[in-house]
Amino acid sequence: MATKDMSVGKPIKVLYAFAVPMIISVLFQQFYNIADSLIAGNFIYDDGIALASVNSAYPVTVVFIAIGNGFGVGGGVVISRIFGAKQYSRAKTSILTALINIFVFALLFTLIGAFTCKPLLSAMNSEDLGPEVFAQSVDYLNIYIYGLTFLFVYNVVSSIFQALGNSKTPLFLLIFSTVLNVIVDIIFVKYFNMGIKGLAWGTFLAQGVASAVSLVLLLVNISKLPKANQATASQEDQSQEANSEAQVSPNKKSWKENSIFSLSIWSSIMLMSLPSILQNSTVSIGQLFVQSLVNSFSNANLVSAYGSAFKINYIIISIFLTISNAMATFTSQNIGAKHLDRAKEGLKGGLISMIVIALVSTSVYMIFAKQLVGSFISNQNDEIISIGSQFLYILAPFYIVVCIKIIFDGFIRGAGDMAGFTSSTMTDLVLRVGLSYIFVKACHLSYVSIWWSWPIGWVIGATVSVIFYLSKRWQRTALKKL
Repeated sequence: MATKDMSVGKPIKVLYAFAVPMIISVLFQQFYNIADSLIAGNFIYDDGIALASVNSAYPVTVVFIAIGNGFGVGGGVVISRIFGAKQYSRAKTSILTALINIFVFALLFTLIGAFTCKPLLSAMNSEDLGPEVFAQSVDYLNIYIYGLTFLFVYNVVSSIFQALGNSKTPLFLLIFSTVLNVIVDIIFVKYFNMGIKGLAWGTFLAQGVASAVSLVLLLVNISKLPKANQATASQEDQSQEANSEAQVSPNKKSWKENSIFSLSIWSSIMLMSLPSILQNSTVSIGQLFVQSLVNSFSNANLVSAYGSAFKINYIIISIFLTISNAMATFTSQNIGAKHLDRAKEGLKGGLISMIVIALVSTSVYMIFAKQLVGSFISNQNDEIISIGSQFLYILAPFYIVVCIKIIFDGFIRGAGDMAGFTSSTMTDLVLRVGLSYIFVKACHLSYVSIWWSWPIGWVIGATVSVIFYLSKRWQRTALKKL
């Protein structure tokens, strides 16, 4: 397995050698996510009903994606720290424990989703968009939920590869899955005339294949990790692993070499996963409330415009989040190796690079906003293009602010300060959702006021994140774990 020890080498080069494949991967992931909207708007000729249906259901799918990513983040932080400390036997056990954990929760959330998707769409005011939009949204979401196990497993396996310093394998798998998804979607929609159900079944098939292949690759390759008792292992490494095992698992029944499940490691994974799940899902649930507010205007064109512009906006946000995830892994491994100064050096280089990316992306979105929104519809609806581009014009100038927030979030998360990480994110979320409702419901302003709640939340959230970093709370948390 091509793993990477990020506690050695020039920090910025190591960080970006690891992050660049992840960035390419997330770009394909975003194309994967927006493919259904692009195909619905350009291949299903029903006056935008299919596009509005997909965009109306999209925030619900993001909740499930966020939950799967949260489990991946939690498992990744634990596994990367164990791997960074060169405790290879425990790394194998932690990987198997993470896999068992995600299979159980995937089945649980599939059951929950199957019973709640229609009431949830109804609660989001989707019925206000008309019976056809609502019915197609329900059909799309029901099929999507059938594939939650594939989605969860793939996300966790990708996080495990990344925790071991291997960001290329998830990239190759995602490229394969994305291409397969687009091809199958077009075949189902254009040639089999399956409509929106064809989009959902195409996603189901692509996710299933990607999940199965990634899981097989992981199980085959974890056997190639070094063994703690190999003759080539140093006495110091063996002593370090034994001491750590004793500290983490004083009860011999909780973990032993070659075990497939560890209660103590599972507890650590859940301890790291739950704040991430809470943060990710809360943000996504907040988006449900915003979508409900948008739906309440009873304008299908507004829903199509907002959904399309939101996905365009999220392309750059996802790049920031990916670098933040790489920062978390880099920080976690270096703290595991007792290199705190090196972790801070990586943060400085990552921040400078993200600011450059923010400035470039702001320029692109400000210049090409109308063309980007217009790519989602075949009939070039002027209202959709105008509303969607306005959303981007308001948000794009503040990308430099959100990139600062996200990179500091990644650092303090990797250092184990989940309270600081959660506080920063929740501040941003509460302000964005709360202000949206205050502007529309209390102040009776137009939907444009919803767009302005985003940069306000970003500015204050970034301030909170930087304050937590400067307080050195993360450093105290990290030192306790060493």
